[in-house]
Amino acid sequence: MKFDTHYYDGFERKWRDHLEDVAARNGIESLLIMRSTETHMVAAVSAGPKRDTYHPGDAGPKSVVPGCHKLYCEQVVKDRAPLHVPDAASDPEWEGNEDYVRFGLGAYLGYPIEVDGEVLGTICALHDAPFDFEGGSPSLRQELERLKTEIEYDLKEAV
Repeated sequence: MKFDTHYYDGFERKWRDHLEDVAARNGIESLLIMRSTETHMVAAVSAGPKRDTYHPGDAGPKSVVPGCHKLYCEQVVKDRAPLHVPDAASDPEWEGNEDYVRFGLGAYLGYPIEVDGEVLGTICALHDAPFDFEGGSPSLRQELERLKTEIEYDLKEAV
């Protein structure tokens, strides 16, 4: 299912190279900026070696759609808080997650993107094996936190 891809015209173009750089430096399989709708999480920007797994506009159904398991990013939006899933294969809560079942991406770290008190989506990293989000200087965790702040500022300025 395809949805409108962007937060604003030019958003994907502006952020794609930033995410590709962070993905390459950290060796992460997939780095995404997602947009939340009532029923789906929609890829706005996709980077990393698995960037073709999620094209801008691709949408994953949330658990409100009958028969669908909750998505990692859906949980981030719902809780308005970061989520770290070290290994979906060993976590009964996440073993049915679409990212893990369909694409083998069982390690996840994501942060909510908020503007003026509204959660618009997420910035997240996914990997096909347990991943050290704390390693490196800066760590991928720190890079995602920085990107979150920069994206929120960008979106606030665009309004």
